[in-house]
Amino acid sequence: MIPTPMLLVSRCESCHSRFLPRPGPCPRCGSSAVRPQEIPPEGRVLAATELTAPAPGFPSPHRIALVEALDGIRFLAVADYLPGLGAVVPIAREGDHYVVVGRPPEPG
Repeated sequence: MIPTPMLLVSRCESCHSRFLPRPGPCPRCGSSAVRPQEIPPEGRVLAATELTAPAPGFPSPHRIALVEALDGIRFLAVADYLPGLGAVVPIAREGDHYVVVGRPPEPG
């Protein structure tokens, strides 16, 4: 497996919710006591799809997966392959989006 750096999320000091980093207060309680927190760079695939006619500027086929990080945060990640449902996959942030890192597991 390819090692990836920890993922950075935001954690509210008031209500303890965690969410993807964004400007402004906590989306749950409105507190401005929001701090960065690192989480492990992997998650479980909840859904995945392959778009054969993606929006202009995206490659075809364009594969995306709904991934739940092991701490419960959910996000979309671009993938080079369609990961199986329930698979635990490594994740990395590349620029302004998340990606499933690596290749599909070898059969067998």
